[in-house]
Amino acid sequence: MTDGGDGVFERSAVVSAILGETRNSVTLHPILIGYSATYLLALAFGGDAEEVKASLPVTSEEWMVSFDEAWKANTENVMPGLILGRAKTWSGISVIGAGPPPPLIDAAALAGGGHSGGAGAGASTSMGTVTASYGDVHVAHMLKGLVVSDYDVNKAINDINSQRISGPRIMGLALAKVSGRVHPAGDSAELRYGSDLRLCQVIRQQRKACVPTLDDVLKNKSRRELALHYSRLAKEYNDRHMIEEATLVSQFWAETSSAFEGDDSGLFVYVTEWLRTYSGRGIPKLLDTDLILRHRKEAGGASLSDLKKLEDAIKGLQTKLNSSESKSVELAKRVTRAESKAGDGWAPGGGKGKACFICGGDHLAKDCPDKKDKKGKKPEIIDVTDDE
Repeated sequence: MTDGGDGVFERSAVVSAILGETRNSVTLHPILIGYSATYLLALAFGGDAEEVKASLPVTSEEWMVSFDEAWKANTENVMPGLILGRAKTWSGISVIGAGPPPPLIDAAALAGGGHSGGAGAGASTSMGTVTASYGDVHVAHMLKGLVVSDYDVNKAINDINSQRISGPRIMGLALAKVSGRVHPAGDSAELRYGSDLRLCQVIRQQRKACVPTLDDVLKNKSRRELALHYSRLAKEYNDRHMIEEATLVSQFWAETSSAFEGDDSGLFVYVTEWLRTYSGRGIPKLLDTDLILRHRKEAGGASLSDLKKLEDAIKGLQTKLNSSESKSVELAKRVTRAESKAGDGWAPGGGKGKACFICGGDHLAKDCPDKKDKKGKKPEIIDVTDDE
């Protein structure tokens, strides 16, 4: 290869050819190729293709560092997830990419694995023997370093395929989800998959330091604090260029908050139950509809907000009923007093009865013996007896 026919070796052609290769079934994004070609060309040296190739990055980590530095040298923006994921797959650092996910591991091959001890080393050793397909090898690599029990291996594989990050990164995400911040990989390296991370040493130390955890946020029952917990965690992941974790956290909160819009009580019950169900497993499912249906079924087919509204309505009706009863009692007392007085010939039922308003006797007023005549004198009553 010469540049302009003058016999000078053209390094740019070698660099562009290497960056244009298809590795791990994906190719680099054209924008990243353009940035990286300019960056690597300034570092490449040698008089032939082999020497130039030897001067370029070799390991997955070296390639990712070069991609990151090349991107920063050309733009101040964060590398988009699509480009970053494809670069990670191309370099071999992970199986995250724009292409299809790796095939699921063969369950039949797993059955003959024969794990012992349930430790991360045992799981990775037995899984390393599974080389039946390209996907099996990569899933075995993704399981490496994960502390998982024998009976949880299949579940861990499903979680890896659904989240598309490695087992150790899943545990790091599970710990960050509880604590609210991203920890160094060493803090989650010894944590057991599927365990209750609220009891781990890192979270216990955080509680001793009076730093709120997700458990404290749920106890306070503040929707705003819960939203801040997830948004801050997603931002920290994004600032560290851990796009997969940032996406999972953001999508989880978006799906959950929209499902419980206007139902804060139901939201906290659901998140608490979700954390109990998927403890130590990262975010394998964004929204568990079975948990939602079970929660609302236990509530009698209505959400907690509906029950709260019904309770308030019942309290209002009870208040009105008590007021009506008080009015009825008062009205009854007034009727009783009116009947006792029996004024103006009034009788129960609205008619004129024998209720004398002069003496209160059981006769009409016109027949009252105490009635006075027009001159103000009482009529003389002649007592007629048998003797007369």
